[in-house]
Amino acid sequence: MKKEIFNYLDTIVLLQQQLLDVLIGIKPAANDEEWLDNADIKQLLKISDATLYRLRKSEQLVSKKIGGKWFYAKSAIVTGIKQRQKPSL
Repeated sequence: MKKEIFNYLDTIVLLQQQLLDVLIGIKPAANDEEWLDNADIKQLLKISDATLYRLRKSEQLVSKKIGGKWFYAKSAIVTGIKQRQKPSL
């Protein structure tokens, strides 16, 4: 029973380390999606905190909250920018 518990705990610790590695950028995520934080998005889009908050709340930005910090999918941001730049016919 104790051996099973220790094996289970070892697995949890390994998974936590893998998650931390991905979050701090040591290893890329499995799907190679790049995630940007609030500062990155504000600089990229040249928007304020309030505008970023409104875009996130209205779900115009694909976002995830991890450990109290918001992250945004770069591919979704780039796709949105490209769609807005297409001339309408």
